[in-house]
Amino acid sequence: MPRLKWPTALTRKAIARTTDPATAMLPRVPRDAARFEIDRVTDSTATFRVREAQWVRPGLSSYVVDPAQRDGLVARLRIITRDGESATALVTGQVSRVKSDHFLLVVRPEPRWWQSRLFWAGSVLGVTLGAGGVAVSR
Repeated sequence: MPRLKWPTALTRKAIARTTDPATAMLPRVPRDAARFEIDRVTDSTATFRVREAQWVRPGLSSYVVDPAQRDGLVARLRIITRDGESATALVTGQVSRVKSDHFLLVVRPEPRWWQSRLFWAGSVLGVTLGAGGVAVSR
């Protein structure tokens, strides 16, 4: 049976870095997320204006980041309602308290396969080539 070695100085330093809250790396959210200003915050919800972002709908996941900490993750939320130009999100996980000076990021959902232009272009091309092949073979 192999003997377990005590942690080396390098691994001790790595352990200390990950457990020290001042130097711990905060998780990051995707860079392609849309950024919204938070209007109002309650204990468990955040309300924000969506304006022209028609794709924002209930059920989407969102993140709250702190711009003072280089967009460090503050909380995870799920959008529960949308009415006109504003939407409300429920806090599902929280690192620190959500404030109105934080920003809410929402990742735009991928289009469904039948809504993709590439799908329809491939379908038209396939039908055209197939019909052309049948016409030539006769």
